[in-house]
Amino acid sequence: MTEPRLIPPPPNYPPSAGAYKPAPEPRVIVVTPEVTKDDKPSLLASLRPVYNLTATATALAPVFGGYSLASAVGLALHDCRTQQSTAGAWVIAGCALGITLYLDRTRPGWTSRVLLITAGLGTLLALPWLEALLYLMTGVRT
Repeated sequence: MTEPRLIPPPPNYPPSAGAYKPAPEPRVIVVTPEVTKDDKPSLLASLRPVYNLTATATALAPVFGGYSLASAVGLALHDCRTQQSTAGAWVIAGCALGITLYLDRTRPGWTSRVLLITAGLGTLLALPWLEALLYLMTGVRT
């Protein structure tokens, strides 16, 4: 770097054509957010007695040769409990309750409520829930 560097001469034109224009006036833009309306009612507001009673009556109606939807689920859980294991029946019941609860919360409709009540009543009527509660509380199997 002992050699001198060549620096080009400055240009002979003005620095920029837009530098002589005045700056634009600032604008203030006010944005008000829209109020979002939540059309989905809360859990307590969704307790509709006639809606739930007709769904329960449909789940318990003996339409399949004397069997209802809830008794079909209960029979399947009872067979699993007696032929395989009680824990397997509880897993099947928990999965059925979880899926139908998810369907009832995401797709609110009468058919998903019927499926939820069917899974709940089938589990309640077929599995020994009092023994399971006793085991969870004390750790003693009967």
